[in-house]
Amino acid sequence: MSKTIGVGLIGLGTVGGGVVRLLQDSPCSMRRRTGASLALKRVAVRDLGKSREVPVDASLLTGDAMALVRDPQVQMVVELTGAPQAYEWISEALRAGKDVVTANKALLAERGDELFRLALEKGADLMFEASVAGGIPIIRMLRNGLVANRVESLYGILNGTTNYILTQMTRGAGGYAETLRHAQEKGYAEPDPTLDVSGQDAAQKLAILCRIAFQTTGTAKQIFCEGIERIEPQDIEYARELGYTIKLLAIAKRRGEEVEARVHPVMVPSEALMANIHDVFNAIEVVGSSVGTQVFYGRGAGQMPTASAVVADMVELAERRNSGAGPAIGDMIIGDEATAIADMRQVELRYYLRALACDRPGVLAQIARVLAEERISIASVIQKERDLQGGTVPLIIVTHEAPEAGMQRALAALGRLDILEGQARVIRIEAL
Repeated sequence: MSKTIGVGLIGLGTVGGGVVRLLQDSPCSMRRRTGASLALKRVAVRDLGKSREVPVDASLLTGDAMALVRDPQVQMVVELTGAPQAYEWISEALRAGKDVVTANKALLAERGDELFRLALEKGADLMFEASVAGGIPIIRMLRNGLVANRVESLYGILNGTTNYILTQMTRGAGGYAETLRHAQEKGYAEPDPTLDVSGQDAAQKLAILCRIAFQTTGTAKQIFCEGIERIEPQDIEYARELGYTIKLLAIAKRRGEEVEARVHPVMVPSEALMANIHDVFNAIEVVGSSVGTQVFYGRGAGQMPTASAVVADMVELAERRNSGAGPAIGDMIIGDEATAIADMRQVELRYYLRALACDRPGVLAQIARVLAEERISIASVIQKERDLQGGTVPLIIVTHEAPEAGMQRALAALGRLDILEGQARVIRIEAL
């Protein structure tokens, strides 16, 4: 017999509106899968009087999210606000044995361990597909589809804002500030874009993926993170000349008993798949021990792609409840077997180094000497035409693999020389 599951929705913004629309449309495939009906019982909003694109019965609206959580008519709580109080709402729902769906990546990246353990203890489930890469089912694939694999590496373009900015810069649309402004005008970037352009958003998502793929318990704060704010048009041009394209990548790969986990701008070969993911699209490339390379591509944000991921979680929870199956959260609990995140200083990479050097004899030798002291070997050097007015010359150096710590010491030493104008710039190179 069909069972009704009462749903409480916290947040009726862009994604929340998309969820309501999908529930109202309720495709037959969704009804057939659940064997139960998902009935919207309460909706918590900040402004009760606000007009909304998606019509919702006014009697369902409340300004008190905690009252929604505690409502006996609500068996499933869907949290889509990202508000500071989200932890209290979600933990209260789990303590009451209610299943929860959330898209709150920041909360899961920092306090997921607490919430997963609480869910298991209380016999509830916590689903979060929409927290990473919007409509791309990467979490479901890592937890279920690739469960028979040991994941060796994961490369991801996980932030559409930064990918749009770098794509436009690569196409010659302008510098960083100009393309950021265009992204804001188009609605691809927030008025305050810091979370995106600093790489923090991608780091939060990578922390979640690393927990599933590599059994790490580290938070986003433990992941090395560098944003795109200092990328300049000349870096884009020099990268093209060298056969590379610049992307902001989230990278995780096994290194012995540890896992490298880092987010930063990367020069990747221009023929590589990741170099050809454009605009606001996301992509994740996973290498598994049995399946080899798998690629997942699509819209990483937006109303309906993200709402689709939320509703997919709701359908799975309804199926489990209707069939009498227990919670599926056990695989998110990591004990003493947790894998450590490697110290970024010990990671070995190739580097692109750009400096504006005085045009006089012996300058290159001085730079080479500084690098040699850190055992950094030069692979190639490009020297551009001199600036006739300033008497300086752009110098581009590509290195062989070297430890990050050595490169940082070399940069500090170069900064103390009087032969460079301004600070030398470094971008890491990744061979995909």
